[in-house]
Amino acid sequence: MANLIKTIQAEGTFTAFSRALEMTELVTVLREPGAYTVFAPTDAAFAQMKAESRDDLFDDYYDLSKVIKYHVVMGIYKAADLLDVMFLKTMEGQRLAIRSSASDELTSEKLEDGSAAHSYVVKDTVTSTLLESIKVNGANITRADVSADNGVVHVIDKVLVPHFMIL
Repeated sequence: MANLIKTIQAEGTFTAFSRALEMTELVTVLREPGAYTVFAPTDAAFAQMKAESRDDLFDDYYDLSKVIKYHVVMGIYKAADLLDVMFLKTMEGQRLAIRSSASDELTSEKLEDGSAAHSYVVKDTVTSTLLESIKVNGANITRADVSADNGVVHVIDKVLVPHFMIL
């Protein structure tokens, strides 16, 4: 396996995100041993931004650094772990809101823990609706649990922007 930077670059659909990582000091951190979760927006996610906003972002080191750090969390959180998490603190300092319709469905079900029905619902929910249900600040996880030596990558369909930041 490779480190997070090599894993992201090898995927081939993160050219803009890889470029942003290279332009910030985060590239060094994500090459080193550690435990990180990266919510990586695809090139299509960057393409959804207005061209002028995207260009301005890449021209401003401070804003670019804030946005990229907002996509990285200390610790490894696989998709199944995200079902039990409401917020994750980013390296930028603010929190990401994690929402899942799967966990909402589980909490609304009145099944006895440990029962065969409960086990089936939990297993079925995790395997069949996990990707469709988890949202990170409104972005969908389109591919989860891409493993690397020093963490995990979740592919998302939009660029996350820290609160109080206008692009």
